[in-house]
Amino acid sequence: MKPAAAFFTLAAFLEARRRQMLYQDREGLLRAQERRLYSFLRRKAGRVPAFEDLRGRFLQDWPIMDKAALMADFASYNRLGLTAAEGWAHLEAGTSPEGYAIGASTGTSGNRGLYIVSERERYRWLGTILSRALPDFLSCRHRVAIVLPANSRLYDAANESGRLQLRFFDLGLGIEAQFSPLTEFQPTVIVGPPKFLRALAESDTQIAPQRIFSGAEVLDEEDRRVVETRFDLIVREIYMATEGLFAIACPHGTLHLLEDQVAFEFLPLEGSANLVTPLITDFSRETQVMIRYRMNDVLEFAPIPCPCGLPHRAIQQVHGRCDDIFTLPSFGSPVRVTPDVIRNAVLKADKRISDFRVIQTGQNTVRLELKTEEADCLQTAAASLRTLFTACGAAPEIKPVAAALPPPSDRKLRRVRVEFA
Repeated sequence: MKPAAAFFTLAAFLEARRRQMLYQDREGLLRAQERRLYSFLRRKAGRVPAFEDLRGRFLQDWPIMDKAALMADFASYNRLGLTAAEGWAHLEAGTSPEGYAIGASTGTSGNRGLYIVSERERYRWLGTILSRALPDFLSCRHRVAIVLPANSRLYDAANESGRLQLRFFDLGLGIEAQFSPLTEFQPTVIVGPPKFLRALAESDTQIAPQRIFSGAEVLDEEDRRVVETRFDLIVREIYMATEGLFAIACPHGTLHLLEDQVAFEFLPLEGSANLVTPLITDFSRETQVMIRYRMNDVLEFAPIPCPCGLPHRAIQQVHGRCDDIFTLPSFGSPVRVTPDVIRNAVLKADKRISDFRVIQTGQNTVRLELKTEEADCLQTAAASLRTLFTACGAAPEIKPVAAALPPPSDRKLRRVRVEFA
């Protein structure tokens, strides 16, 4: 155990717990957020070239940035002046500047993103997760299984802390290949994407985790039901991306935004009354500065407060990405249909449907895939989709197909997606 690692992890954990206990009502939380945010905008935010002329302005006066802007001039957004080419070279070689960690997104959208964080930021990230997900980590020695397609130095901080036994399981080697090593490890905590958690729940793997966390993909309600039924646990989500850590579910299973370290603005999604896409300003990070960064995610606010009492805004569900909204021709303007209503249309068609894919393959063509053993549900599901699209003013050609539908081990599972330029 590294003494410095243990110290920084403990300090970050205690600070995150202090903030969580300090903010008992939403008004107090937002006041504290505003103080920290504007201190950050006045001081640290202007230390990168992209923002040096904007120091001290109100948040709404800063420009909106996105992944394209960040990757086009990566050096301007980080304090090291590290270029994207240098970042990719470090990643390829498995190296990083001393005192920093470099990572990248999986590239499921076809456009990979880089991130760079300092050692202090790594431990702050770990302390925040522990404070929400494993508040008993000082008294219990958990065995944590991280099951993902790619490892990250962010997870190393957990093992370095000396309080957790963490093991990484590489999904790139296949989903079923992880079942035997997991049985040997006997984790008390599992963190993995829904496709893996469901496959694990449907297997005969003999493990009894105490907590299960879902991340990296959209958690569909059918996947949640299967996993929770098998393990008799509430599946809790972690909303995290290349751009940062944004929300962790409480023991009730409700996602709460980490508003004590990130300021969120919300842009309404065209054609929807209850869905938004967020702009994030992370005032806990200073190596790579992210201000008014436009995320590509579709969020739905929770309609009622969570019984846990946390004042942090509750999210009903992360529905997917803006890229996966179907845009279909209509008699007037094109209509946009979001992934959540498409998923619901398929699942409500027949209770026997356990998995599916709905893919927009052309401007006005949609492919519907169901598992081979559920092929007799194809026509009912296709009719349900036609009813949905007709109600929206569209009439795409729907092509029903029976297929094996194995979950991909090397990329994110997106049941509703757009696959044409």
